[in-house]
Amino acid sequence: MSLYLFKTNTLVASIKDADATKGIVTGYFASFNNVDSDGDIIRKGAFVKSIMETGPKSTRPRIKHLQNHNTSQPLGKLEELKEDEMGLYYESQVGTHTLGVDFIKMVESGLITEHSIGYRTMKRNQLQDYDGFIKNPAGGWFELTELQLWEGSSLTAWGANYNTPITGMKGKEKEDALQKLLNRQKSIETFCRSTTASDETIELLLLEGKQLTQIILDLNKSTQPADATEPVLMPFKDFGGALSSFTKSLKTTN
Repeated sequence: MSLYLFKTNTLVASIKDADATKGIVTGYFASFNNVDSDGDIIRKGAFVKSIMETGPKSTRPRIKHLQNHNTSQPLGKLEELKEDEMGLYYESQVGTHTLGVDFIKMVESGLITEHSIGYRTMKRNQLQDYDGFIKNPAGGWFELTELQLWEGSSLTAWGANYNTPITGMKGKEKEDALQKLLNRQKSIETFCRSTTASDETIELLLLEGKQLTQIILDLNKSTQPADATEPVLMPFKDFGGALSSFTKSLKTTN
């Protein structure tokens, strides 16, 4: 069993609130009682021991708030970390450094909507079945009852590889997923053209947009019949070129 694992929040809206004036963001790093893509179910109580020993109000606070699990990208100082009925709730005082300022801007624009945790599994129980779900090919469902929490991360992109949750979908479900990718891509383009965020943040987001273009094209191909001439959903055709030209314009105007 790995000592350090990542798990993405399954809540639709894991950001609860953001106060740009005060630099405070609240939300959920993890949710309870949901089956995730790994076949795991985090139960309430799983973080109690970790919060007590290394949480923000402990005598040895060590749990961090990071961006994308990158220890060189701390976002802020955790002021509150607790369990409620929904999941692992947090309040963070975001730093005034460039990364923190850009983070607040991305939260306000809706670009950051997911969280993930870095943890070590301390106690788990194997379940052969869970509320009628088909048995997990990995060997059943696992109920996680105690986790050692190292950090909570806000994610600038989806928590899992874009292709992973979509390739197994069919019909309307897959079209809806593709539309979400298109919406994400459009949000990135809109944000980058109007924001005052740093060049580094903008360039990283534009790279994500370019990756989305290729993913959307690949997924479109897999949804088309053999005699189809046009995909059902088309990505922004000029996004790849826009990456290069827009990045150049940023460097000449800043």
